[in-house]
Amino acid sequence: MRKQIRSQPVEVISLTDAIGFFSWNVQENKVYSDKVFAYVYGVDPHMLASGAPIELVLKNIDDGDLQRVAKALHETIITGEPCNQSYGITHPDGRKITVTGQGRCLRDGAGVPSIYTGSVVAAERGNEIGPSDPLESHCLQALNIAKSRRHALAARYLSSALNALGRKVDF
Repeated sequence: MRKQIRSQPVEVISLTDAIGFFSWNVQENKVYSDKVFAYVYGVDPHMLASGAPIELVLKNIDDGDLQRVAKALHETIITGEPCNQSYGITHPDGRKITVTGQGRCLRDGAGVPSIYTGSVVAAERGNEIGPSDPLESHCLQALNIAKSRRHALAARYLSSALNALGRKVDF
């Protein structure tokens, strides 16, 4: 008997204060995430809740960034060192998104790379400096953290810095 799958409307998530979390079982090649991460990458959240191949997540990364991202992921898996990077995504609905992600590959008791875990923040690209401007990406990430922690003074300074870079944000 075939299981019938009903399509559900896609939930729209504001990227302004959103942080997405994920864990990737490297040996099984299964990525698990929350709904924010799924929304950013344009992947069905139900697929990521039960584990999906990393290729499904990487497929929407802009061609100019994909090789750099893949190399950084590989290096992090090999070394266990943290990975911090920004890159562009073309969402399936056509929106251009800048993602700033950080993660690290943990090892099992035998020292074998096991779970790659991390988080991402994202912003839609509009009139900003560019999809790979690291200063802007880091400021946006810091602003999201400051807002989520209700650090008004830090958020005000970060908003000013972003405005100086040409990225209009409201405090």
